Amino acid sequence: MPFSVVTWNVNGIRAREAALHQWLQKSLPDVLCLQEIKADKTKIPISFQNVDGYEIFWNDSTVRGGYSGTALFVKKSTLQSLKNPIFIIPPFDLENRLVGLQTDEFTLLGVYMPRGEKDDHYQVKLDFFKKIGQFLSLEMKNGREVMLCGDINVAHTPIDLHDSQKSDDAVGFRPPERAEIDAWLQLGLKDVFREMNPGQTGLYTWWPYWKGAREKNLGWRIDCLYASEKMAQNAKIGRIHTEEKSSDHAPMEIVFD
Repeated sequence: MPFSVVTWNVNGIRAREAALHQWLQKSLPDVLCLQEIKADKTKIPISFQNVDGYEIFWNDSTVRGGYSGTALFVKKSTLQSLKNPIFIIPPFDLENRLVGLQTDEFTLLGVYMPRGEKDDHYQVKLDFFKKIGQFLSLEMKNGREVMLCGDINVAHTPIDLHDSQKSDDAVGFRPPERAEIDAWLQLGLKDVFREMNPGQTGLYTWWPYWKGAREKNLGWRIDCLYASEKMAQNAKIGRIHTEEKSSDHAPMEIVFD
């Protein structure tokens, strides 16, 4: 059966309440990884306390209210088909940025990487990359396939952002950040969407708030799904839902066989 995984930075679940419900009812992914929910549990809209057909696991914005926060929406029927599924938050979580689903066969980790605009937070970002890589490497050594999906906040190669955005000094495209993606790939992870669309330009998931940036497609591909090789080989469809414009990020979906 097809198994669909979507990652979406909603940039505030309260601001995106109606749009998220509408998109979810239309698309019905097996797994939806959300980033930047920007709410602690007391402020998450009541309409998300019981979403028909889904189990929801929150890593809400408790560390800094109204900042960051992640969540996993998983179909109840999908959970029932998995072997010993449990929701996890790894112990090295930072600012409510990680949320995971672990089974006997695979681990899926949703992540919202720091942007790293400030110098002190930039080093935090690089360190966070390393910790995630160590975690995924251990999961693979323990015999699990792995998936990592979310807002990575790095455009890996020049093809992953518009020419107008390119600068080695631009946060999100600096060589040390891109090298951290290289390190993930050296572990055996695959950038699933890019491997399904090699060489294709103009495939972006986030656009600046500049006037006309989205209309002119002056964007970045920073919302990604990385997977271990065996799982990546089962990817059949990859798409960016550019028609969904309620957030500055578009949902990105991979459908596995």
